[in-house]
Amino acid sequence: MTLRENIIEIISEALTADETVLPNEILDANNHIIFAASELASRATDLFVEEDGDYAEQVKAFLEGLPPELPLVSIFPKAVNLPAFLDLASLVDLDDLDEPAPAGINQLNISEVTDLDAYARDGQPVQLYVYERPNHLAESFVFIDLTQGNPVTTQTVPKMMTACATLMVGQHPGDMIGRRWIISSMNNEVRRQSYVKYHLLLNGYRLTNAIMAPNSNALAGIAETLTTANEYSQFAEPFEILGEINGRTTVLDTILSSYHVLENYMIRAQIAKVANDNLGAFFGIRHFKQMELAVEKKEMEHLTQLFRVSWDIDIGGQTLAGFVDTKFAGLFQRADFVEQPFQEFMRRLTVKKRNEVLNTNNAGDLRAALPKIIYQVRCSIVHNKETEFHLSNKELLNPVVLMTLTDLCLPCMQRLAFGLPAAPAPNPLRYDRPVLQLY
Repeated sequence: MTLRENIIEIISEALTADETVLPNEILDANNHIIFAASELASRATDLFVEEDGDYAEQVKAFLEGLPPELPLVSIFPKAVNLPAFLDLASLVDLDDLDEPAPAGINQLNISEVTDLDAYARDGQPVQLYVYERPNHLAESFVFIDLTQGNPVTTQTVPKMMTACATLMVGQHPGDMIGRRWIISSMNNEVRRQSYVKYHLLLNGYRLTNAIMAPNSNALAGIAETLTTANEYSQFAEPFEILGEINGRTTVLDTILSSYHVLENYMIRAQIAKVANDNLGAFFGIRHFKQMELAVEKKEMEHLTQLFRVSWDIDIGGQTLAGFVDTKFAGLFQRADFVEQPFQEFMRRLTVKKRNEVLNTNNAGDLRAALPKIIYQVRCSIVHNKETEFHLSNKELLNPVVLMTLTDLCLPCMQRLAFGLPAAPAPNPLRYDRPVLQLY
């Protein structure tokens, strides 16, 4: 049989009523519906008319409009996948319809996949991805996502595997709607899923949708503290990095850009301290050596020191310590906050050891822990040698992990990053030698 004949046969069988399930009185009362289905089946060739794109929509509307006493699975059991089948059939090139069904289609199987999502760059789910290696059916596959309830479509489709997918979906005995599927020759579930996942990644798709960063009031009050009496030109480099933060849209990207600013500040503060402690007429080799020694500490120590010297600094009308305290309190007072997953998150970040917990009732302990939380979050995004825990968008599907980042880490990082250049003296970032362009 040709591909055209196969498609017509599938439509005809799907729209032929099964009169063995429902009582005769219900069938008799709805005979007009059975007749309408038969009429639609007789017009199956309309699917192949380029000028008439309404046939598939008419069939879908018919199936959706069945009365409650005529459940689809009872009256037209072979039509449960007909909407998806029609979408796929409409992708087949009209010039290919009179060719025979693909040889080797019997080598393929259709399997549900429960833990594989794919997303395009715009965040939209990938409904259909067809990979075809010419003359190598065993290396080819089709991924179909029928969870969205939208028409299955894609811009370009390979010829052979699209035809195979069309026929296999049309002939599948079970309901495929609302689930995801892989059509391939592979029988091993793990190997099949890994193979498909790798191809999706190579084609530029995401396996987890990026979580967008929410709007924040972390910068409230800072603009009102700027004054023309202050000189901000020495912050030209940090300002460039702050601009990068404003360009980020996702939680993880915003955290990384915010950390880049703090990374700049933590080293700058050490250099500025050496410069400001040596305000004599001569600034020599010995002083530069002091700068070298000042920045030799480990990154975690520098970050902790930056927070330590900033706790009592007024940023936007509130001390940093006061702002951080309100963010911790706001996090813990959320109705959906659960302490157990929060403590587990702290342990996975290695902020606390396996048998320890963070004291959520002690403001001093919380402030002391914040630099390490931020540092370990950064490490878990960039690499996992510090924590052996990789923080990805998939981890952000845990609501407590997400709220810890969006309600605590991000606001505190941004408050310090955007607000410290405007802070009054003594400001750890300012240096008093304008002739020295220090870091």
